Amino acid sequence: MTADRPPDPAPMDTARPLPAVPGGLPLIGHTLPFLRGPGEFLLRHHAALGEAITFTILGTKVASFCSPHLNAAVLGHDDSELNRQYMQARLIPVFGEGHLFDDPPELIAWHKKVTRSVLRREAMARHVTTMYEQVERYTADWGRRGEVDIVTAAREVTALVTAHCLIGPRYGRAMGSALPDLLGRLESALYLSFAVAPGAPMPAYRRRDRARATLTRTIKDIAPEDRPRGLDHGLFETIVGTPRPDGTTTDADAAAAIAMGLLFGGYATTSVHTAWTGILLLQHPRWLPVVRAEQDALFAEPTTPTLQTLHEMDWLGYCLLEAERLHPPAHSILRTAARDVNIGGHLVPRGRMVIVSPAASHRLPQVFRDPHRYDLDRYARHAEHRATPAPLIGFSGGRHPCLGMTFAQQSVKVFWSALLRDFDLELVDTDVRPARLSLFNPPRQPCLLRYHRRKP
Repeated sequence: MTADRPPDPAPMDTARPLPAVPGGLPLIGHTLPFLRGPGEFLLRHHAALGEAITFTILGTKVASFCSPHLNAAVLGHDDSELNRQYMQARLIPVFGEGHLFDDPPELIAWHKKVTRSVLRREAMARHVTTMYEQVERYTADWGRRGEVDIVTAAREVTALVTAHCLIGPRYGRAMGSALPDLLGRLESALYLSFAVAPGAPMPAYRRRDRARATLTRTIKDIAPEDRPRGLDHGLFETIVGTPRPDGTTTDADAAAAIAMGLLFGGYATTSVHTAWTGILLLQHPRWLPVVRAEQDALFAEPTTPTLQTLHEMDWLGYCLLEAERLHPPAHSILRTAARDVNIGGHLVPRGRMVIVSPAASHRLPQVFRDPHRYDLDRYARHAEHRATPAPLIGFSGGRHPCLGMTFAQQSVKVFWSALLRDFDLELVDTDVRPARLSLFNPPRQPCLLRYHRRKP
């Protein structure tokens, strides 16, 4: 589900200006209607003006593209044409200056290569047991029946799973319930940085800096002697022990920043995807029997789940796809034009912000039948996700697909596999809507899940 590289760029002399969204207020432009509902705003204006439009947010001109082939074109451009500096500039204060996103491109590419050691197939197979153990330990004290906030539960379990699998069990046990709070402070500050300069003297930024310091210190203290179950080398050990492109080694602070970046990436979007996957299924209970029957069949006999077990969870996989489609973790993917670019026959001037929007593209009626409806048959029977190249971009795609997409999907599957087998579940209130003014599109809280243990 990643975008293919587009053909060679079209000549600039054939490019035409982008159609402009009408209206907008002085200085802030279209900021208010966009923030009230980015997906709805983009769908409405793309329907009126076409696949490519331009509008203004807080004085910044934005070029938006909305179709599978234009999504592929945007995501297929390299950083010399459409770069990620706008987002990276906001991530530097989160993980610290001089580290990670403040590094040159060749070193960032090296980061990705090194961190794949805990995300390759062999490692993912060993993570299955750890993931199930963390979910089952978390729910062990729930009792026979009760209620929990599923958004909170998803965040706490995802943080535990991510820590145990990406850094190691000692780190996961040591951080415990403090980890989602620390990562949440980074997330809140990152969202604020889109409106307020990330270096401003704000309480949220002071909380971010304290959280970063705590995470850096604990990773440096614990990670050198820790490693995920079944792996020969831990992430921190691998980063420090692998020569960089120039032959130098990575110091402890830089290694901690890289580990923190992977930890944050594994937590922020995965917890949201986890919550929406179950919420949408429980909002549409007609699908629950077939999803649960699949789980009961796979675990009819006592068995230790494996990666193959997860691969056989087709119906639960469709739940993940439909959650990604209807509530992608990020409503927009941002780029900046490093030079004048011709995208789909439209001129994007140098310096223009460029977005493709999963929130809008995933609801295009020409791609998905009845696009606002939750329907697992669109995958099981009609294979709509394969009828068009790159119809789903919830995990980005093209030149820079999400490094942890497979890890996230595996984590979400394990979470709901365990809960569906062990509990009867229902939402206390089925009217669950996205939280406004949030970076990763979580469900609004409180979001209570009522459970009843199936076996004493």
